[in-house]
Amino acid sequence: MKLSKLLKIFFIFLGLSTQVIHSKVYVISDIDDTVKKANSANGGVGQAYHFFRKKIYPEMRDLFNELEVIYEKLGEEVEFHYVSAAPDILFNQDKWLNKNNFPKGQAILRRPGDGDTYEYKTNTIGAILKAASANDTIYLFGDNSSKDAIVYKELTEKLGLVNNFIYIRDVMTDATFWNNDLPVNQLDNVVYFFSERELLDHDGLFFISDKLRNTIEKAYSSLTIVPDYTLKTIEKRLRDEWGCGLSKKCRCIAKEESKKLWNDYYTRF
Repeated sequence: MKLSKLLKIFFIFLGLSTQVIHSKVYVISDIDDTVKKANSANGGVGQAYHFFRKKIYPEMRDLFNELEVIYEKLGEEVEFHYVSAAPDILFNQDKWLNKNNFPKGQAILRRPGDGDTYEYKTNTIGAILKAASANDTIYLFGDNSSKDAIVYKELTEKLGLVNNFIYIRDVMTDATFWNNDLPVNQLDNVVYFFSERELLDHDGLFFISDKLRNTIEKAYSSLTIVPDYTLKTIEKRLRDEWGCGLSKKCRCIAKEESKKLWNDYYTRF
């Protein structure tokens, strides 16, 4: 383990050992497009295919497990909550999380009468975080296919939870810089990432082991860390930005340009 990581862990441990009341770590995560590949940005047949396939983001699963291990070694209690707006009648979330070796925790899906995604997540996550104190550490993971970033930011500000880290997977491809022609859509104090490669040196994730770092770097080098269907999301975004409509020429250019942007991302690190 690198010296910088050892120093961070030492100072965290030192702070914990001098506190009369130990703080708690809350980890709240969305499921679809955050820890499970869902293709919600494209929808249709592609989304249905990934719904039935139910493949994980393995790097995020491993990150969650390392988070749990290191904080428990530091003497802190860690709570995991998996909150998804998907209908609970369509998906056995507990079985899927256990099968894929995610940390054990409460899994909640939306039921009839829970309202829209924003209302449901605000109420559900708000109820969880009401038990947290300003001394607690809050990790919030989601994606930008719906309202995760807005809900997380509003709740942490409203509840005064200043020791928080918000990580949002950019499945819409609009929170990543591609070129000067495409605007970037981000909220302040939110960490957006197109792949886990961008998270390796973030202070909130100091616990990432050399083993996981190597796994992430290998997946990045082999161009497999981002699902292939996300390339279509970039292409779709270009068509929308350019107003291609049914223009065959415009759509062809968008397809070629999206490949160039995709390949450029895999040369950044």
